[in-house]
Amino acid sequence: MYYSLIYLLLFLVQTNLSAKYSRVCYFTNWAVHRTMKEARLLPEDIPADLCTHIFYAFASIGSLTLQAKHPNDLGEYQGEKPLYPRIMKLKEKNPELKIVISCGGWGNSGEFDSISASESSRETFSKNALAFCRQHGFDGVDLDWEFPSSNHRENFGLLVKTMHKVFKKEAKKTNKERLIIGLAVGAGKLQVKQGYDVPVLCHYVDMVNVMTYDLYGSWTNKVGHHSALFHRRGEKGLEKELNTNYSMHLWIKAGCPRDRLLIGIPGYGRAFIATGGDPIKAYGQPGGVSSISSPYLGESGLLAFYEICKNELKEGFKRYWDDDHQISISYKDGTWIGYDDPESVRNKCEYVKQEGLGGAMIWALDMDDASGKFCRKNRKKRLRRFPLINAMKEVFETNEQTTQQSTTPLPTSTLSNETILLNEEFKNLLDQMFDEASSSSKFVPTYRILSFLLILLSLI
Repeated sequence: MYYSLIYLLLFLVQTNLSAKYSRVCYFTNWAVHRTMKEARLLPEDIPADLCTHIFYAFASIGSLTLQAKHPNDLGEYQGEKPLYPRIMKLKEKNPELKIVISCGGWGNSGEFDSISASESSRETFSKNALAFCRQHGFDGVDLDWEFPSSNHRENFGLLVKTMHKVFKKEAKKTNKERLIIGLAVGAGKLQVKQGYDVPVLCHYVDMVNVMTYDLYGSWTNKVGHHSALFHRRGEKGLEKELNTNYSMHLWIKAGCPRDRLLIGIPGYGRAFIATGGDPIKAYGQPGGVSSISSPYLGESGLLAFYEICKNELKEGFKRYWDDDHQISISYKDGTWIGYDDPESVRNKCEYVKQEGLGGAMIWALDMDDASGKFCRKNRKKRLRRFPLINAMKEVFETNEQTTQQSTTPLPTSTLSNETILLNEEFKNLLDQMFDEASSSSKFVPTYRILSFLLILLSLI
C-alpha cells in the first residue's frame, strides 16, 4: 500500500512542477469608449493566448446578485455590439482561457456590506452569482473589495467560504468545472492586518491578486516609486515597506500559501514634481503630484505605459533604471514618473518563479501598448503588441525544469505484509491534501506534497 502512496505523491509533485503560472489581465469595459480612438481597446484586439485569465471589470452588486454595469455589457451602445458575448469568443480560439467577472473596484466598497452581513445573504449572493456566471459564460467571480475594515474581516472570510461551498456543490452536481474565486487585495501592512482573515480567505479562493502598486501617490507628499520590487538602501520605517517584496511576504507570513498569491503589476506610471537633474537622488523629496495630464486616460498625474513610451520617443523624456528598486523611471525638467517597463516586468516575473508564487496580474490591458505603435523605436521593425504582458508571458513560459531527476532508489521497508500503519496526524494531512486536490482548480502546492511525502517516509 505504501508503495502506491509514494508513487502517487511523486506523480503529483512532478505534475505540479510543470503547472503554469497565472497571467491575470484586467479588461475594463469603459476602454472601448475612450474619446481618442487610439486609446480604445476592443475584445477583438486581445490575442486569445496572451493571458491565462481575463478579469472583466466591472459588474455591480445589487439585490444580492451580480448585475451588468456598463450599457455595453449586454446591449448595443454607441455603435458597439454587446461586450459579454464578444469577449467570450476568445475562448473559441483558446479553450484553456478563463474569463472571470470582477465586481467592486475603487469607490464601491459599500456594495459588499449587504452580501457579507449574514449567512442568508452570503448564500443567496453565492447562488445568484453562480447563476449569473453560468448564464453569461464566465468561469468565476473576482471580489475586488477596496477595502474591508476590521468590522468586515470575519464576514469577508465567511463570504468566500460560502461561495466556495456553493460553487463546489454545483460543480459536483452538474459535473461542470467549479467556478473560480479570485480576490484583489491590498498590499499595505494595516490593510492586511485589519481587513483580511488571511488563512480563511486563502483556503477557499483560487488566487489572491495583491495590488502591489499605488504604494506612492499624492497621499504620501513625497517622491517615491509606486510599484518598486525591492526597498532601496537607506530606507527605514514605512518607506522600507513600500515595495512588492515586502507586501508579498506580509501575505505569506499571515498564512497564505505561496501558490495562491499573484503580484500586481501596473500598466501605468505615477508622476511627481522633483528638483535637480538626477531622478535617482529625488527619492524622498517633498512634493506633490505632477500636473502632467493624460490626453488618453483623461487623468492628471497618471499616464498609461504607452503614453510614457511616446513621451520618451517624442517629448524628450529620458528613461532611468534604479538598481535597488529594480524598476524604471522616466524624467524630464522636474517631471518624475515611476513606472514598469518590459525589463522591470521580466524581473518581477523571475521573482515570482524564485519565490514560488502563483503568477502575476496586470491592471490593465488597455494601458499596455496594445497596437505596438507607441513603443516602436524603429519604423522598420515589426510591431510589438502588448510588450508588458508579452514580457510576463515569455518569462512564465520559459522551461525552468533544468535540474536532472534524482536516480536514487526509494528506500525499502522491512514490514513483512507490505503495509504501513499511519498515525492520526498523517491521516488528517492526507485527507486535507486530497480534499484540496479535488476541490481546487490548481494542483496542491509542491512544498505541501513534499511535506506529506517526508512524513510518509518517516513512518515506514
